[in-house]
Amino acid sequence: MSHFLQCTSDENNPRRWRCNKCRRKKSPEKKSIVTFDPATPVQRGGPPLSVSEPKPRARSKLIDGDGRQVASARKRKAGEDRVERDDVQGLKKRGVTRLKVVLSTKGKSKGAPPRSPEKEVVPELPFGGKLTQEEADISRCKPGASDKKRFARAKEQAKATEPSIPTPAPTEDTQEGDEDAMFYNPVVPKIAKIQFGAWEIDTWYAAPYPEEYNEQPILYLCEYCFKYMKSAYVLGRHKAKCPLTHPPGDEIYRDGIISIFEVDGRKNKIYCQNLCLLAKMFLDHKTLYYDVEPFLFYVMTENDDKGCHFVGYFSKEKRSSSDYNLSCIVTLPIHQRKGYGNLLIDFSYLLSKKEGKPGSPEKPLSDLGLLSYRNYWRTTILRALSEIEEDGVTIEDLSTRTALTVDDVVHTLALLQMLVKNAHGEYCIRMNQALISAHLAKLDAKGYPRIKPDNLRWSPFLFKRTALAEAHENKEPDASEEAEEESPDAVRAEIDVES
Repeated sequence: MSHFLQCTSDENNPRRWRCNKCRRKKSPEKKSIVTFDPATPVQRGGPPLSVSEPKPRARSKLIDGDGRQVASARKRKAGEDRVERDDVQGLKKRGVTRLKVVLSTKGKSKGAPPRSPEKEVVPELPFGGKLTQEEADISRCKPGASDKKRFARAKEQAKATEPSIPTPAPTEDTQEGDEDAMFYNPVVPKIAKIQFGAWEIDTWYAAPYPEEYNEQPILYLCEYCFKYMKSAYVLGRHKAKCPLTHPPGDEIYRDGIISIFEVDGRKNKIYCQNLCLLAKMFLDHKTLYYDVEPFLFYVMTENDDKGCHFVGYFSKEKRSSSDYNLSCIVTLPIHQRKGYGNLLIDFSYLLSKKEGKPGSPEKPLSDLGLLSYRNYWRTTILRALSEIEEDGVTIEDLSTRTALTVDDVVHTLALLQMLVKNAHGEYCIRMNQALISAHLAKLDAKGYPRIKPDNLRWSPFLFKRTALAEAHENKEPDASEEAEEESPDAVRAEIDVES
């Protein structure tokens, strides 16, 4: 089939487009599509045999860079797009340099599927809706020219006032060319203060934070995840989106407002690393910062409506070859003199009792750690002696009652001057019940919290397969072992090992 345009002259509506055959002006209002049957002869120059009205079809528009329509077009014949020819010289005169095609439909064709309405796109709020669009705007964070000048000026002032690092003076033992003797390793700068929650705390020792954070006079820490930041503005934005309100572990103990959480260093590595960096600011000999996977962390908190606020913590190895029940212990200075240090130590020994073996802290102890442990050992042994009703007691009995090792019991009794020799040259425990009662009454008057074993919800950390369990299975059971297996406690222990 062939299609031609019938040209008609209309002097009232002149157009600049002309027909290529008759060279007459044509009016787009009288356009029509002429359809010829190839089997019917056509007389050249005669009228068309049949005229059909054009069907509505998709049209296109040519839009210039300013958004104005410059030409109309017809599209889609036999699967190909075709656009009517336009006067290129006229477009150049109008300054059109770019063209884009916008498809529009002025009529519906028969059989065309209805166009589905466009879905309204709802803008997604940043950080899961915790921040509005205005609060999430970071355009203010982009430094301008004035900010760069102020930064350069402050940098020059800081360099001018920066104290020079002293170099060690050569000694008599120093020889010429001895590079090792002249080598100087600068000390890591100490952060003066930290902003932790509502408290501004003075630090005691230097911590190996990244270099750009060590140069800050005040380091801002999140009290829930211990993330460190440089400014209060960044800390405020972090609080708005921090997902934590308590330590990321299992709550195994609660007594009033006090809770203790067990955090696995392998499952929450970043949290435990930040916790160790915080602890280094108050410990002199702490060397563990990043290798936290072999340790369990027991974090103590004070609870209120806003969340669980950090008080202190202690860590222990998952598998200790020396049966240590504590590796590191820290209580923040703002929570000291409240009995929380002794409470954490008492809780570590409660876990040792639950495991059924005595425990001891990892040696050597720091100065404050040694004072805390001596105070706890003294109070624990005196309380155990006051509760014993038998006439005679041995060091092994005290070790079983308190979960202290025999060495720690002997060391404490020697400090209390209660371990003496009798007339036969044998060691014995000498005790004064009145002095013991007076000491315990003075301690109870302070009102320090004490651990309540009934509030503990915890089971020992067990590995899937241990050499001890395999040796127990390969060993032939004796008569005494068969009697133990019939008891409920033995059955329960066997179930725990298998699980």
